[in-house]
Amino acid sequence: MANRFYTPGHYIRLIHSGNQYFEALCQLIDSAQHSLHLQTYIFDNDDTGKMVLNHLKKAAGRGVQVLFIVDGYGSKELPSGFATMMRSHGIRFRFFSPVRLFLPFNAGRRLHQKVCIADGTRAITGGINIADKYKGSENEKAWLDYAVYIEGPLCQDLTQICKQVWNKRFTRSAEDKVSRSFLRSGGMMARVVENDFLRRKNEISASYKKKLRTANESIIIIASYFLPTRRLFKILLRSAKRGRKVCIILSKHSDVPFIKPAMRFLYTRLLQSGVRIYEYNQSVLHAKAVVVDGRWSSIGSHNLNHLSEFISMEINIEILDKNFSEAFANELELLTKHHCDEVKLEEYTVSHTILTKISEWLSYKLVSISQRILEVITKRPE
Repeated sequence: MANRFYTPGHYIRLIHSGNQYFEALCQLIDSAQHSLHLQTYIFDNDDTGKMVLNHLKKAAGRGVQVLFIVDGYGSKELPSGFATMMRSHGIRFRFFSPVRLFLPFNAGRRLHQKVCIADGTRAITGGINIADKYKGSENEKAWLDYAVYIEGPLCQDLTQICKQVWNKRFTRSAEDKVSRSFLRSGGMMARVVENDFLRRKNEISASYKKKLRTANESIIIIASYFLPTRRLFKILLRSAKRGRKVCIILSKHSDVPFIKPAMRFLYTRLLQSGVRIYEYNQSVLHAKAVVVDGRWSSIGSHNLNHLSEFISMEINIEILDKNFSEAFANELELLTKHHCDEVKLEEYTVSHTILTKISEWLSYKLVSISQRILEVITKRPE
């Protein structure tokens, strides 16, 4: 179970991938006066990456302590000498769990969270990596994803998480405890939840299961790599069979081989149970979010699959606020109407040939087995 209480006093705003996200991120970096934590899975040395780097360099140049971590696998394409270049500009930089040949340890465990915090008081976190495909261009639409901008007590929680990753010290001492003496009434109720199975943290997974199991009216899920564990899959099927409106928004096209046919292997059971499935058709869908009953939302880096539940380090923000959740649910419903194709059971059954079924089953088994192998060879913490 999540070990953090919902706390009041937050200003939280939804941020979309594309220019909106990167403008907000650069403004946050520019606003830092004392400290800046930036942690991300993918950081590409493309136009978008270089733009963010310029803002980081300026922050370091004006005396801000900049602590910058990228995942060793997700950002493995960064050029040699990148770390040295960062340090030459006064940026404290390192790779999380660098990938080394012939060393299987930590091959699976990844820093998948995406978070930036300025001065411990303002933060952005979500599912958006730093690369051109998440920003988009005149000729190519940005991948669809979400993040949240936060002001309030949760920024202290996020700062402590980032410090733990940076210092490689994951047990809290007395001085690390977050002060709640400044809590104020009003504002949104929210909390930070983590997944890091190797350190016995399954807060996001446990919260998802509880909220989906106890939903009274509706569940809206938008997911990029939707291959839920058997337990979560059964919870979704039961919720739909009990008359809850269950809507899942997935990507029509995937950037990862075998993922799309593996996901489609689950369609028949979902559709037969009354789940409505929509496929986003404008670009790649990379979002990871859920809204339950128009009152509770969870947005972050956590995918509904084996990797996020048992291997990667993830951060989600859970928002217990009717106005925010209703507005987000309405936006997702509009997305299904104007930018998605609904998958209908009758049409899907007709087009679902024996060869397609075999291909989807093989893809599902291949992806499932590969994820379990990663779990087995992930032996120890970083």
